[in-house]
Amino acid sequence: MGKSMDMKKGSGKRLALVTIGQAPRVDIVPDMMGTIDASFEITEFGALDGLTPAELAAMAPEGDEPCLVSRLRDGTEIVCSEAKIEERLDALFKRIDPAKFDAILMLCSGHLQGVSHSLPIYFPYEALQTEIGELVAAGEKIGLISPHARQIDKMKSYFSEPGQAAYASASPYGANEFETAGTALKNTDVIIMNCMGYDAAMAGKVREAAGVRTTTVRQLFMKHVTKSLS
Repeated sequence: MGKSMDMKKGSGKRLALVTIGQAPRVDIVPDMMGTIDASFEITEFGALDGLTPAELAAMAPEGDEPCLVSRLRDGTEIVCSEAKIEERLDALFKRIDPAKFDAILMLCSGHLQGVSHSLPIYFPYEALQTEIGELVAAGEKIGLISPHARQIDKMKSYFSEPGQAAYASASPYGANEFETAGTALKNTDVIIMNCMGYDAAMAGKVREAAGVRTTTVRQLFMKHVTKSLS
């Protein structure tokens, strides 16, 4: 069941916001949508909505399969199998009525494949790749922070040469690991925090520890979306 709210009164676009965790994402959506100077009707959907504790436990990755990290409604972190999340998203997208929305915004910066809909879908991953391409072309070394150390190998595939980036991990939902992550990335030119769960305060902690300009994929995504929806 989607969670709906009007950001402002008016006749703005109708957006379906989809998290790979549980809706509503009170840690993301008010901050994210507050940056848009327009009127939108927002409805949130969660890939893990309605699951029992046993079903949530069954979403865990097996062996060394790729994982995605998200948040449950109570704020708890959950680490899921990427393949199982994509299955859940496929079922969820079938329930999003194209007559009731103008576009879908994903609240996950992972490279989600096999996810499609007749509506336009905006992926944070695309904004991230655009930013990485511009920074690499400018000769800057990028520091990338992911929520889980298991995700670092996948981030390495974003680059053609090892020296173009350095990596660290810090969960946006658990222990305060931002100083450690920032310190590990001191020898970079710019740091990107690669999860929609990271906010400006977390970026500030990394920036202070690293002494390097730091941004979040949430900020990059909203810059991209603002241009696309205007």
